[in-house]
Amino acid sequence: MRDYTSTEERIVLSSRMAAVKKEISQRLRVFTYREKTWCCPVEVDNMTNPFLAEFTEHPDAPYVINLANSIVRSWMETPFVIFENEAVVGITRPQYAMIEHFSLGIRGAESVLEDPDREQAEALYRRLAPLTKRHIAEEGERTVGRTEFEALEKDALFHAGGYQGHTVPDYSRLLENGLDGMLALIDRYAAENVRDQESADFYEANRIIIRGMSRWLETYAEKAAQLAESGQATDVQRRYYREIAENCGYVAHRKPRKLYQAVQLIWCLSLWDWVDCMGRMDQYLYPFYQRSKEEGDIISTEDSMVSIVFKIWENGSHNVTLSGQKPDGTDASNELSYLLLQILREIHDTHPRMSVRVHKNSPEEMLALAVQLWAEGMSDPTVVSDETVIKGLMQIGTPLEDALDYTMLGCQEIEIPGKSNFGCEDGQFNLAKLFEYAMNGGISTSNPAVRVGPDTGRFEDFTCFEDFFSAFQTQLQYFVRIFCHLCDSGQEVRAANFAKLVKTPFTEGCLEKGKPHDAGGPIYNYGVVETAGLAAAADSFTAVKRLVFQEGKISRQRLVSALAANFEGYEKERQMLLNMAPKFGNDDQEADAMAARVLDLFWSECGKYRSIRGDVYTGACSLLAGGIGFGKKTGALPDGRFAGEPLGNSIGPRPGADKNGVSAMLNSVAKLPLEKGVGGTTLNVVLTTRMLSDPTLRTHIASTMRTYLLGGGQMAQITTANLEDLLDAKAHPERHGDLIVRIGGFSVQFVQLDESAQNEIISRYN
Repeated sequence: MRDYTSTEERIVLSSRMAAVKKEISQRLRVFTYREKTWCCPVEVDNMTNPFLAEFTEHPDAPYVINLANSIVRSWMETPFVIFENEAVVGITRPQYAMIEHFSLGIRGAESVLEDPDREQAEALYRRLAPLTKRHIAEEGERTVGRTEFEALEKDALFHAGGYQGHTVPDYSRLLENGLDGMLALIDRYAAENVRDQESADFYEANRIIIRGMSRWLETYAEKAAQLAESGQATDVQRRYYREIAENCGYVAHRKPRKLYQAVQLIWCLSLWDWVDCMGRMDQYLYPFYQRSKEEGDIISTEDSMVSIVFKIWENGSHNVTLSGQKPDGTDASNELSYLLLQILREIHDTHPRMSVRVHKNSPEEMLALAVQLWAEGMSDPTVVSDETVIKGLMQIGTPLEDALDYTMLGCQEIEIPGKSNFGCEDGQFNLAKLFEYAMNGGISTSNPAVRVGPDTGRFEDFTCFEDFFSAFQTQLQYFVRIFCHLCDSGQEVRAANFAKLVKTPFTEGCLEKGKPHDAGGPIYNYGVVETAGLAAAADSFTAVKRLVFQEGKISRQRLVSALAANFEGYEKERQMLLNMAPKFGNDDQEADAMAARVLDLFWSECGKYRSIRGDVYTGACSLLAGGIGFGKKTGALPDGRFAGEPLGNSIGPRPGADKNGVSAMLNSVAKLPLEKGVGGTTLNVVLTTRMLSDPTLRTHIASTMRTYLLGGGQMAQITTANLEDLLDAKAHPERHGDLIVRIGGFSVQFVQLDESAQNEIISRYN
């Protein structure tokens, strides 16, 4: 038996899986399309529009019924493709003109407005999109005034009602019940909860989805059986087709017993769930893995696991979580945990994304294997702290047993699988821009004629630091209230559009309560607020406290003039701000305490508000390229930053500000109140392949990361590219197609990024 824990021994693919890998490599789409899961390997008639057809053919049907039927129709009209050597089947849908999505509802619905018959077009649009994102803007205008809201949007203080999408369905519920069992479950809860036509429609829509999945699997079974009888197939291929036909036919109605059956069934749900996130795969598949090893299966357990991971690889599923703890608190690592990492190692690409949970009793072999993947040039897996996350989840009311079962999802958010809707990016808030508002006394930075916040006085008027910080706090309290309210407005859009209909029957609480996923159905409904500009704001506070208020090296008026001029003609002052005030990320007590103070203030203020879904807002920081976008709208700051420069896309120091090495940076971040950021708060860490080439250093790095995660850190995602390779890739992209970097939550080939994103990555190297 292979030792999957080994850092030296690699898995060797079977001839069948090696052929599948070669075929996938030839089909792979570029980054943009893979992220959007538009990876369908076949083309269809561009006029095909199952969503529009369903709504126009049934104009009087309830919205949720039309939506459910549209979803099923889109899958049944997608070509049923079985590739030559694969064992697990099912492809993503083509780019239909309209398609449902778990974030907003029906994408592309606005295309009907192009109809010259405006009245008819708008009526159809209202049927396709009961509520649109315009609702958020209208509520913003109503809350603060149109002129003020337009200024806020232009200033980019926040983006409210954001993605609000990713959640992890309950794969265990599917595996334990099978599709026919899911129908019985729906009937059971419908009998308890149906009180009117609306609730009856809700349960019927869920039945339509489940019955559609069964039909889809039956059709694949029929397709495979037909191919097995064709005269063109070889004897080996006929055997493959018969295996597929038997497997799909079995799970179309019955719950799986063996691993091959289980992986086909979960792939069906994953596809229908927009290939979103697959949770703790090593936990819910492990009983099937064990049974198949003991009793045998029609294909090997290893080939079953390679098959499902290859599907994730090709189609861009967002996250798989490994290891961690069981509900009783013991270590959850098992043979599957290591096998999944080894398959990831064999693929060596930006997908699949995997995260490894680390706790005080985690086996050394698990972290050693993760470090080995980094040493080989990969940015996965992310590592995440059970100690910090579980503590934080319990502080906001999650029982220990469920907190122990948390999973990563999306680009590093956190959820309780199959039980929660954490909002997953309800909105993003720019603390660096808020610092500007505090300096300007609540005046818009894009339109000085407009006051957007309370009049707390201008920076020139403050005679002590604490009065200035109090002004910042007043601005924060004012805007957080507005921000959370508008995040709720975004949630109203999702709820009206039944955006997570496919996830609904597979999320505990929805069927039980008779409530949709985005309307408070799940057990846990915390809000999540993404945080931008922490380091820039905190370092600016540290600089003005020391150089302006304590030492008087720069006058208040001189600083205001320097910032207004973007430091042109004020280079002396900028150098003082850069070099005479400590910066967060260098294990400096003064700078780190300021960062912790600012972050605690923000996340505590957000925690005073409850999401319209039902539970409190919690913090997060995983901005993708958001740090670049927010930076473009943020002016010069007292940390020495020029106007427009990136703010950074994780909870770490501003790019280039940390000068004392990785350990000092980790120590700084671990001092932050990260237990309040359990929406998912990640950290970019540069560990180059050159550094990781030394076995002794790999051991030291594994120990350092463990110390960070057990000592207050929450998670870390790794970029392993060497600086000289990044610089050469900018000049000669054709040489570096396999150079992988991390973008605040996901990995990507460096050469596929635009220049601003490439420069942000390079700026992380001191």
